[in-house]
Amino acid sequence: MENLEESFKNASYLPNSEILTLSQLAIKLGKPILIEGPPGTGKTSLAKALANVLNTQLYRIQCYEGITAEQVIGEFNYQKQLLQIELNKGKSESNIFTTEFFIPRPLLQVLQAKQSVVLLLDEIDRADEEFEAFLLEALGENQVTIPELGTIHANSQPIVILTSNATRELSGALRRRSLFLALDYPSAERELEIVKIHVPNLEEEIYHKIVNLVRNIRKNNNISQPPSISETIELAQSLLILGKDVIEKDRINEILGLLVKNNADIDALKLQLSKSS
Repeated sequence: MENLEESFKNASYLPNSEILTLSQLAIKLGKPILIEGPPGTGKTSLAKALANVLNTQLYRIQCYEGITAEQVIGEFNYQKQLLQIELNKGKSESNIFTTEFFIPRPLLQVLQAKQSVVLLLDEIDRADEEFEAFLLEALGENQVTIPELGTIHANSQPIVILTSNATRELSGALRRRSLFLALDYPSAERELEIVKIHVPNLEEEIYHKIVNLVRNIRKNNNISQPPSISETIELAQSLLILGKDVIEKDRINEILGLLVKNNADIDALKLQLSKSS
């Protein structure tokens, strides 16, 4: 634990003191971390880095409206069951509701893992309240119940990360069971450090140009999807590929599609750049 910060940096993730503390508590207390913040602020990256730090596997469940418990626990293979019924014709009946006929999905795989793994429940706010309520038992007691198979307990304590873009209010019950981390876009100094970790071969002046450009774009209220931290990193990587002058005003239009992702945002960015030149 003393080397946790260094381990995160080796995983190309720059944690602050709050992230370090909550990561330690999640590991020691076995409590999920609920990370809330705008898209592109590094919520998913933290889960990936934590799996790297712990040298364990990352399981990811992408949440969406209508997702069900069965889709993350698993389901019976009905075709295999029907085939077994055909094979058993004229013989004594056999039980087709066993693990042999069950297809496990990520949540069950996490519970059955022999060592502690990291489970990422991405964009939990997009799931329905019924799915959120189901998670309370699964995460709170580290078990799931499948009527035909009974209750399956975790072999080891998973490290659980839940992310939310705050598109809807999560229940108080889920929040109480979790450690909470609010993530926003980093300060200029911190974003500089992050870019340098991922792209270490640029001049200091270029790093500042990259970060200042991206941060100014984020201030533009007419842009619906501002560039994320990962796009700041990609911009730095692009300069190594295309040349450092691609960030200058006479070439910047070549890479607008790297920074914003729809026509309206590109038009708003061109207008912003024309006013600043």
